[in-house]
Amino acid sequence: MPDQMAHSPPANPFSACAAEVVRLASALEALDRQAGLLQLAPLAGREWYEVLRRKLIPQLAGKPFIVAAVVGGTNIGKSVIFNHLAGGRVSATSPLASGTKHPVCLVPVGFEKEQDLGAIFQGFELHEWTEADAALENCPEDRLFWKSSPDLPSNLLVLDSPDIDSDAKVNWSRADNLRHCADVLVAVLTQQKYNDAAVKQFFRKAAGEDKAVIIVFNQCLLPDDEAFWPLWLETFSRETGIVPDLLYVAPNDRKAAEENRLSFFERSWSPDERQSRGAADATAHNLARDLSEMRFAEIKLRTLRGALGQLLSPAAGARAWLGEIGRRSAAFQDASHLLSMQELARVDNWPSPPAGLLVSHIREWWRTHREGWTKTIHDVYGTLTNGFVSSYRWAKRKIAGDSPDPRDSYREAERYVMLQTVEKLYSELTRLSQLGNDLLKPRLESLLAGASRAELLERLTSAQGALDLDGELTTIVDVQMQAFRDESPNAFGMFRKLDSAAAVARPMTSVVLFWAGGGLADAAAQSLAAHAVNIMVDVAGGTGAVVVGEAALSGTAGGLRMLEARFRQLEAAFTTRRVGWFANFLRENVLGNLHDELSAAAGLTAIEPYRNVVASLERLERQMAN
Repeated sequence: MPDQMAHSPPANPFSACAAEVVRLASALEALDRQAGLLQLAPLAGREWYEVLRRKLIPQLAGKPFIVAAVVGGTNIGKSVIFNHLAGGRVSATSPLASGTKHPVCLVPVGFEKEQDLGAIFQGFELHEWTEADAALENCPEDRLFWKSSPDLPSNLLVLDSPDIDSDAKVNWSRADNLRHCADVLVAVLTQQKYNDAAVKQFFRKAAGEDKAVIIVFNQCLLPDDEAFWPLWLETFSRETGIVPDLLYVAPNDRKAAEENRLSFFERSWSPDERQSRGAADATAHNLARDLSEMRFAEIKLRTLRGALGQLLSPAAGARAWLGEIGRRSAAFQDASHLLSMQELARVDNWPSPPAGLLVSHIREWWRTHREGWTKTIHDVYGTLTNGFVSSYRWAKRKIAGDSPDPRDSYREAERYVMLQTVEKLYSELTRLSQLGNDLLKPRLESLLAGASRAELLERLTSAQGALDLDGELTTIVDVQMQAFRDESPNAFGMFRKLDSAAAVARPMTSVVLFWAGGGLADAAAQSLAAHAVNIMVDVAGGTGAVVVGEAALSGTAGGLRMLEARFRQLEAAFTTRRVGWFANFLRENVLGNLHDELSAAAGLTAIEPYRNVVASLERLERQMAN
């Protein structure tokens, strides 16, 4: 039983194709949203995508049906063929008479409730046909008039189109739109109209789209024209590239045409097959029944293959679009690589934080983390020491004058380095803009405009002037000292014991330590005060890498060497924080999201929507091959 179920055919033979088309459409939409970064022409308007959107998706959404469009030149009996397909005669005063400006569609009763006519006939403004002369009106809008017909088979829609050989160019564009919507074109030809230039131009496009075509040679003088219509067909096929899926000849019988009982005789377009069959078949066919019953599956599969062929065309279908994405993505990858490999901004001699301020913040952190009697003793004698320090500084100011505020000095030094770096950055961007990369050049030229540079310097001055140096040092010292406690508990414990020992000896040593320069921390600070750090700023990524010399001061005691290393780490952490801020400022205010956009666009062929589109196309190709 399971084997029988596994091999039983689906109720809808097009269901597998329908499911895959829906998956493909979803994947294409997702990829198209991402591909906006590549600045390609949009999907909408591409021939293969219009086939997917206008034909495959609407017509595979539910029960299969055929849209048959009757097309041809003027005065060849299109209305007669239309009436026979519609299953009933349409009066001569209807909008289907000569002079039709807009296509008219007859649909089965209730069809509009089951299907979205707007989706099937995209590109047209739909109107229900209620007035006889509505389709004859001249207006710029591309309208399509429709109405229900009780005589139509439930799976057949019939369209009458404007004359494709008309002098009115608007008729040509409407006929082109109609060609996209139709499953099958019923080409009505006569001895006079099979070789018309405008007619051949229309059908050349249909051949290029691999459109299913049924040819009806109308108004033939039978049996005399049995010898001539093959010649007409040969000329028509040679000039247009059309190989008909079905071929009929209809006699020149006005009375039968008016009474809607014209005979249609099927013929073969293959000379060899015509010769093997011998005498012409005299069996009259019903066009509507052939389309809706006898040849429905054959024609429907043929039309789907034609539409899928356009979609899957390596040269002009979805894969061609994927090729565009691949080539454009590679170009963005080259631009991203070019930008990333540049040393856009190298910062030399970034100023170290003021040593005295850094030491004071270290002392303050240590003071707030003392406990018990050690804290009490150090606080009391610290107050005494501060008194001596205040007196000493007062005397020094009287003799030598006021010293500059180290905060202001640091800001000035930092600003000087930043301005130098900005000049180097703009010089490098100028060089990059002259390398000829079409993606980078216009973006960089806009960045290098004089107004942009002036605005950048103004924003930099404002942002850097708002620096809270004490707040930055407090943050860095807190983080680094907590890390010291967590990462080196033994060393931290040793300093805590020394601090406790110092508290015992504090009454005798506090003044001596003050005059000696403030203890081990001040000694290390003085030795490092002139230290300069070289920074490489990765503007594109917005980070800074700090390079600090590893050699310790020679000839120092173990405690001083350890303290010096910790002091250098504090300096490096502060410098890293400031350089990171500067790098982010440059990235946000100079390059913006350029590097991110380039990187994202460069990687489009590796994202999931791209892979989904490729996989869906491969599955459809396998279905086409079966």
